[in-house]
Amino acid sequence: MTGPRIEIVIDELVLRGVAPSDAHAVAAAVEAQLAVLGTRWSAAGGNRYGARDESSRRLPAIDVAPGTPADLGGAVANAVFGAVAPSPGATR
Repeated sequence: MTGPRIEIVIDELVLRGVAPSDAHAVAAAVEAQLAVLGTRWSAAGGNRYGARDESSRRLPAIDVAPGTPADLGGAVANAVFGAVAPSPGATR
């Protein structure tokens, strides 16, 4: 049996000021960092999340300093995860 999980679905990722040739690398970095954050969240007790909770929201724009596609993707993932994941150990 697998344990509880958090699933994040991003319907649209708008990247302004990013070269079109870097867009896929940024999206891949977002996905990779979200996987890392989800694993850490679970290991820290985030798996105590209660019943399934689905919601849809639009997150505010974030400003990120210039950097590599991996830097940008990581910053986006951190902002998304911080906005939607409950604190580890929180119960509902």
